Amino acid sequence: MTLSNSGAIAGLYPAHLSRLLNTTEAAMTTESLDSLLIHSGAPKLAFLDDYHGPYKASPHFVWWLPLTQSPHCYLLIQTGKKPVLFYHLADDFWHVPPVAPDAFWCEHFDIHLCADLAAVKQALKAYPSSQQRRAWIGEDTELGRDLGIENTNPQSLMHRLHFARAVKSDYEIACLRQANVIALKGHAAAKTAFMTGKSEFETHLAYLAAVQQDQTEMPYRNIVGFGGHSAVLHYQHYQYQAQNMNTVQSFLIDAGAQCHGYAADITRCHSRGSELYQNLIDAMTTAQVSVCDAVKPGINFTDLHLQMHDLVLNMLVQFNLVNGSRDELESSHISSAFFPHGLGHLLGLQVHDIGGWQQDDVGTMQPPPKHHPFLRCTRSLEQNMVVTIEPGLYVIDSLLQQWRDKGSGHLLNEAAIDQLRPLGGVRIEDNIVVAQVPVNLSAA
Repeated sequence: MTLSNSGAIAGLYPAHLSRLLNTTEAAMTTESLDSLLIHSGAPKLAFLDDYHGPYKASPHFVWWLPLTQSPHCYLLIQTGKKPVLFYHLADDFWHVPPVAPDAFWCEHFDIHLCADLAAVKQALKAYPSSQQRRAWIGEDTELGRDLGIENTNPQSLMHRLHFARAVKSDYEIACLRQANVIALKGHAAAKTAFMTGKSEFETHLAYLAAVQQDQTEMPYRNIVGFGGHSAVLHYQHYQYQAQNMNTVQSFLIDAGAQCHGYAADITRCHSRGSELYQNLIDAMTTAQVSVCDAVKPGINFTDLHLQMHDLVLNMLVQFNLVNGSRDELESSHISSAFFPHGLGHLLGLQVHDIGGWQQDDVGTMQPPPKHHPFLRCTRSLEQNMVVTIEPGLYVIDSLLQQWRDKGSGHLLNEAAIDQLRPLGGVRIEDNIVVAQVPVNLSAA
């Protein structure tokens, strides 16, 4: 991150914190609470091993302050008072020892340096509350009870906070914008690696080197798929063999980056020598951009998803992948055989940010439509929400077989599908800020 970007983000933080205090204190008052203790989380041991897996900070903790690599910390929020941070500062000769925090956010917190849980318990005595009036937010509910808090992750409070997280502050949008800036550097490096014949694994390494974040810092495992692998929605492997440069090749990369815990989530496709695949990329990009332009306040995300299915069906006809009348194609839901996932999701501290089905702050849920069960967002969009728009079109044989088994096989043009199969599929994904003129954070 450049100094100018860092300074701009720091300048937006006080307003973010003030907004978050107001939101949280209102929720606490409604729930008859006077304080919250929020745990940053802890690394987890592998079964029957002394090795800890990668640490992932609690999003409820990082919402308040950008400590993404600080386990065993606690944040105390009290009505009408300055937030208190109990920062874990242990003498650890196994690892690089932590140092006391010194960052743009520190002046906004009272900070206690605590070597262990006993020190936290001692420091908490200065901030008394009854069991009924203090709530714990954290995965380890037994730890909360050990700290004298019986009210752990109260559902009604969590609903209020999860609903509020969808609408981002200017600070959060700036973090998401910077995460996209970082990720786009990785996408450029990955494209170069692919075009020069590098393997999937080498392309993945080129991406990490460009973004200067290791795999444990990334918001999710990079999807780097050549050829048919690009049709595996969450392809989880990397081939080590170099490419055969004498044949055409397709490439799908779904990879992000993070800034202060906020995630970018971008997908791009590239063709080396295949006119069919490049034409498919171009058609999908045109369709995707038209939907990105419609990401405005008051629009229901489900309607955008259904609109995209109409556009994908147009592409299936354009590329001669399906046969039949429009009515028959629509009634069979044939587009879902090629575009099985949702249009996108809320984006923020989590890649699939929480609250996508939640319709209000008391937890009313709206599940996705019957024929689109994997849609992750059914909300009406509001100003400054951030969503991904990521339509795709793939040859996934198991799904195509389901349509054949249902008696819709005659709608499939098997010859055209056979031609596309070695190229896998396409997906184009951008991160969009909801506004009257939507803002594409992923635009190069």
